[in-house]
Amino acid sequence: MIDSHLHLQDPVLFDNLNAVLYDAREAGVDKMVVNGTTPDDWASVSDLAQSIPEVSAFYGLHPWYVNEYPDGWQESLRYILTKNPLAGVGEIGLDKWIPNRDWVRQQEAFLTQLGFAHELQRPATIHCLKAWGKLLECLDNSRFDGAFLLHSYSGPADLVNEFVERGSYFSISGYFFRQDKMAKLKVFELVPEDRLLLETDAPDMMPPKALIRKSIMRSESGGPANHPANLVGVYEAYSEWAGISMEETKAMMIQNFSAWHSR
Repeated sequence: MIDSHLHLQDPVLFDNLNAVLYDAREAGVDKMVVNGTTPDDWASVSDLAQSIPEVSAFYGLHPWYVNEYPDGWQESLRYILTKNPLAGVGEIGLDKWIPNRDWVRQQEAFLTQLGFAHELQRPATIHCLKAWGKLLECLDNSRFDGAFLLHSYSGPADLVNEFVERGSYFSISGYFFRQDKMAKLKVFELVPEDRLLLETDAPDMMPPKALIRKSIMRSESGGPANHPANLVGVYEAYSEWAGISMEETKAMMIQNFSAWHSR
């Protein structure tokens, strides 16, 4: 099974890496797309990709952290992407939900990173909250014409086709199968089957209790964190929702991941 988006470099997972990997493998996870978020974690993502066969690395500056890294990250990002020719660009994007983030800087950072994805011909992973119109505008104003994943898509239904036409894939996380979030799944009925992927977003986006196979405690809060092994629950929930078998879901995800990752 393929986890199209998670953060294995996050300390809550990284500090327990051997146990986390053992449990994920036992659950049947055989590919993990690990997304960097700041220059401070890119080296950890690189180490994971070089030492763990299941890991595919993406590097990017997440919109939540643009205030903390005003200068210099651009050269570092281009360097690490150049040195890692199989890596993608992510997690990048736009976010108007989180407060006190420089909106102009977000857009500049996003366009810069789309430029790297275009120049180096890499797939991208995009985070977006409450900025869907501006996201379309940025995509149209960039030269990037490759494939990109809108991870945990929560945008409006009437923009699905707009994003499909621009090369988008869309991922569903286990979080969307919570009883209070099920309405978010309605929009995925409009997404072509060959543009769907599944993810955990571990250690975030905790799924409902019925889908949890493993959890790990956060040392700073004492609360539970999402675990990559919960991907099997996401696959099972999606299969039931879509009315197809687990084997059909697995085959579809392999095909879709290959198409996204190779464009």
